[in-house]
Amino acid sequence: MMIRYPHRGFTLIEILLAMTLMAIIGVLGFRGLDNVRHASERLSSTAARWQEIALASDRIGRDVRQAFAVPGRTGDGRETPAWLTRRWVDERPESAQLVFSRLGNGDGDVQRIGYRWDKGTSEDAAGGGTLSLLLWSSVDAALPARRYALLDGVAKLELSYLDHQGNWLADWPTAMARQLPRALRLVVTLVEGGVVERIFDVPAAE
Repeated sequence: MMIRYPHRGFTLIEILLAMTLMAIIGVLGFRGLDNVRHASERLSSTAARWQEIALASDRIGRDVRQAFAVPGRTGDGRETPAWLTRRWVDERPESAQLVFSRLGNGDGDVQRIGYRWDKGTSEDAAGGGTLSLLLWSSVDAALPARRYALLDGVAKLELSYLDHQGNWLADWPTAMARQLPRALRLVVTLVEGGVVERIFDVPAAE
């Protein structure tokens, strides 16, 4: 004699419980994927930021290593030092500028080049300032320099120069206008809180 057991389905409570568990698992899974996506975006943004900083640093290093002791000239013909720095530019305390002469790109010419940082206006001060590249067509060019943004988000720029006695100075030139510093120390404070310090030697100063 065969005993037959009645078929029993899921109760409503069991179905609701299963659906609740599946919803919880789905929410946790979505949050996990969303966190992974945000972390990936942050890593990509950080990597891109440091690549920008590295490119700007490399550009400055290449130019500094090609610095040459050739004075520049103003529009009215007055001679300016081969290496000239200013901590206040256009009467703005939150600014810094470095201008020097360097050898051209393989053509043997000497050009005037510079770097300038401005913190920016009060409206955009939270975003820091911009480090810009300045280019003149020649060492005695009367026209204003062409200006190119090199690195944004710079909260502060500090420049110092190593003299031939091994002292770091905040200003240059010294009494010898044609003399170059032995090295440039660059300290960049970023708006996100990091500090980048680089030291570049100046071969032509030896």
